[in-house]
Amino acid sequence: MLTGLNFAILHVRDMAQMRAYYTEKLGLNSEGGSPEFVQFNRPGEQGATFALQADANAQPKADPELWWYVDDADAVHAELVRRGVEIASAPKDEPFGRAFSIKDPEGNTLYMLQLR
Repeated sequence: MLTGLNFAILHVRDMAQMRAYYTEKLGLNSEGGSPEFVQFNRPGEQGATFALQADANAQPKADPELWWYVDDADAVHAELVRRGVEIASAPKDEPFGRAFSIKDPEGNTLYMLQLR
């Protein structure tokens, strides 16, 4: 039976730019990889949770939602602004917690969530 999501793969056009964004801007750790594929884990954790796959025809994803847990939405938001990350929506309280969204360099929307 299903026990949870293993990891998600995002297809991207510019692997070098996207690898730098997810490591330098968002602070994820690269867990091996190649010029065509890289997987990441959160700092201090083992096991991949997210991966990028090179694809010259990739388009920004509008339907899938990629949600990342954060300890303090306002502090993470402030840090991402400081790092020059494009903010799609400011932190706001939702029934399930405090959330905001950002855009990666290829236009994909990423959601950040501090659970209640």
